[in-house]
Amino acid sequence: MIRLLHLSDCHLFAEVNRSGYGQVNPFSSLKSLLKRAFANQVNHFGVDAIVVTGDVSGDNSAQSYHHFLSLLARYSPVPFFAIPGNHDDNPYYQEYLGDVTLAPGKSVALRNWQIHGLDTRGKGASGKVCSQQLASISDDITQHSSAFHLLCLHHHIRPSNSWMDKHALVNPSDLLHWLNTQRLIRGIIHGHVHYPIFDELGEEHKVPVFGAPSTCWQWAMTSDFGVSELTPGGQIITLHDTGAVTRHIERL
Repeated sequence: MIRLLHLSDCHLFAEVNRSGYGQVNPFSSLKSLLKRAFANQVNHFGVDAIVVTGDVSGDNSAQSYHHFLSLLARYSPVPFFAIPGNHDDNPYYQEYLGDVTLAPGKSVALRNWQIHGLDTRGKGASGKVCSQQLASISDDITQHSSAFHLLCLHHHIRPSNSWMDKHALVNPSDLLHWLNTQRLIRGIIHGHVHYPIFDELGEEHKVPVFGAPSTCWQWAMTSDFGVSELTPGGQIITLHDTGAVTRHIERL
C-alpha cells in the first residue's frame, strides 16, 4: 500500500505576507498543512511521497518557487513530485522544479505502482491534452505492464458544473478516448478547481478521478465566480495493493 499527500494550487506569492482571495495567506496555509503532516519531522499521515498537481506559483515569480522548496525542505521528510498548472507557465517552474517534475513517459515507481504526469498547460487558464504526451505515457505503461498506474494532471477532465468549466480542457474527448484504451490506469488525480470533486471515467473499465482542495482559497462550485468558506486543505491518496484507489481529505 502506498500513501500520497496530494497538494495542489498553492498560488504562492513573492511576498510571504501577502494574502489573496478570502484573505487567505497562501504561504501561511501551505506551511500549516505541512506542519500538520510532518510536525517535528514525524510522518503523521504515514505518506510515502508528496504529489503537487500544479499552480505552485500565484504570481509567476522566482521567489514563489523558492518559498515552495524552502517549506518542503524544512518540513517534509519524504520525496515530492510535481506537475505544472496554468499558473506555472513561466521560465521559473522548470528552473526550480524541473528535477522533480513527473514528465510524460518518465513515471516514478512506488512499489507496485507507477506514477505518471501529464502537462495540460494550454492557452491562458484553459488546458489542452497533447497526443505526443499520451503516446509517451502509453509506451511507459507498456514497459511496466505488471504494475498499477496513477495519472496526475492539473485540469479537470469533465465538467464540474461550476464557473471553473470556462477554464477546463479544450479537448477532453482526446483524453477520454485514450483512457478507454488504458486498462492499467487505476486512478487519476488533479487540481485546478480548488475543490475535491469526484468522477468516474471509462466505458468498460471505470477509473476513479479525485480533484483536490487547494492549499489556499477554495472556489465555490457555483455558476458565477465565488470563493467558498471551506478551509485550505489537501488529501491523502491511498494506492492499495489490489489496484484500488481511495482518498481522505484533510483541511485546516
